[in-house]
Amino acid sequence: MILCFILMAAISYCFNGWLGIVAAAIGWWLGSVIYDWKENKRRIKNFFRTNTSLKVKTIIFIPIAAAASYCYGWRGFLVVCAGWCVGELICRRFLK
Repeated sequence: MILCFILMAAISYCFNGWLGIVAAAIGWWLGSVIYDWKENKRRIKNFFRTNTSLKVKTIIFIPIAAAASYCYGWRGFLVVCAGWCVGELICRRFLK
């Protein structure tokens, strides 16, 4: 499966650049989830039963990162990631 991914990622990169590699990675991940569905179904249920703060942070982070990426490209995405990391450090160090 990984050899097929490498081949498809190389072809996608030739035609679509980095977006093609991202699409190939998402397709490979989706294929691996479907391939081992019974085991992954158990993991998904356990994830949604726990990790509430992670889910809330992700729901907040994704639209902000998407808007920054749309407006400012990779620099906007990197600034959002850096800001999120600094915010996490400040919250963990000073607010707890």
